Amino acid sequence: MIAASSSSSAAPPRKLVIKPLKTKPKLPENFEDDTWAKLQAAVRAVHAKQAVRHSLEELYRAVEDLCLHSMAARAHERLQRECEAHIDARLTTLVQHQTPDSQAFLALVDGCWRDHCEQMLTIRSVFLYLDRTHVMQSAAKKSLWDMGLQLFRAHLERRPEVVTKTVAGLLLLIEKERNGDQVERGLLHSLLRMYHDLGLYPSEFEGRFVDATTRYYAAEAEARLAATDVPTYLRHVDGRLAAEEARVQHYLQPATRRPLRQAAVATLLAAHVDAILEKGFVALMDASRVDDLKRMYHLFSLVGAHATSLRTAWSKYVKKVGAEMVGDVEREKNLVTELLGFKARLDAVHGGAFESHELFAHSLKEGFECFINTRQNKPAELVARYIDGKLRAGNKGTSDEELEDELDRAMTLFR
Repeated sequence: MIAASSSSSAAPPRKLVIKPLKTKPKLPENFEDDTWAKLQAAVRAVHAKQAVRHSLEELYRAVEDLCLHSMAARAHERLQRECEAHIDARLTTLVQHQTPDSQAFLALVDGCWRDHCEQMLTIRSVFLYLDRTHVMQSAAKKSLWDMGLQLFRAHLERRPEVVTKTVAGLLLLIEKERNGDQVERGLLHSLLRMYHDLGLYPSEFEGRFVDATTRYYAAEAEARLAATDVPTYLRHVDGRLAAEEARVQHYLQPATRRPLRQAAVATLLAAHVDAILEKGFVALMDASRVDDLKRMYHLFSLVGAHATSLRTAWSKYVKKVGAEMVGDVEREKNLVTELLGFKARLDAVHGGAFESHELFAHSLKEGFECFINTRQNKPAELVARYIDGKLRAGNKGTSDEELEDELDRAMTLFR
């Protein structure tokens, strides 16, 4: 009863009332300039590769304060001027560098680019609040990273001698690699990525690179084809195409793959199809070099010559060799056997090298029809005797399957 009485007599709880300030708080005098001075010192320390006096959190808060007090636009303009001045100074040092060593110059350009990327990442982390608020809300403004790229490109384009010297160095380095020298592929990758990121790769590099490739392989093809046999040359071309594909994978942009391959194929193959066939096709056929003929077929297919020039050479070979066999009276005794062996050899090439292409099969059939009838009925008479002899002998020394196979092949000639 006493506890109940005490509870009922307790005073009601007080309410917390928050009253507005009588006067709006004011920013400290020179707040914007002092805050920017702190941020400017940090940016300059980053550019100079020196230690930053303030913590990242403190600098981030300083940027946030500027943005929250409607000072973001001026902060952005000041930051852009600061970055532009630094980029201008760095690229000026490249103009002043007079080293005759192209690779040393490429290393300087690469160092300048790498520093720029690393520094812009650090600066962006400091000004992240600005980047995610003020910049994103303005369609006319680029992100801080893109702003850095735009400034770097603009100042690089104002120094065409740097662009020209860099591209010349890149082309020389790639030529050295083609000549068998070991080169620093990481340097090539970094600088070509720089050109890509700056939007200069197609206009400043790719066209010149493809032209240089055309000149290089045009000269090489003439010398190689004159100095080596056809199988060796075709293996060389195969190796060159594989090496160019490796370059695309290691340091060139994927879009370069097609024009690069077209340039290499045109100069190494398309321009020399007739010369390659004239120099080596008959020898390869005579020796039944299926692997080499298959390589020729594959490479010629890259320029559309497999179904034209190569098929024509195949057809001529069939007719010429076949006509020589049929026209030689002294070979009549074993002519059918030789023709069957010739047909079997051609079938092996057709299936193993030419992928059983229908057009080649048609040319083979047409070639046999052409040469086997050059002596009117004589070949047919010899085939008939051959079949009759086989039938009279029966399957002595051979199985039924082997006899049937021989008769089928002989009937193919007869037909």
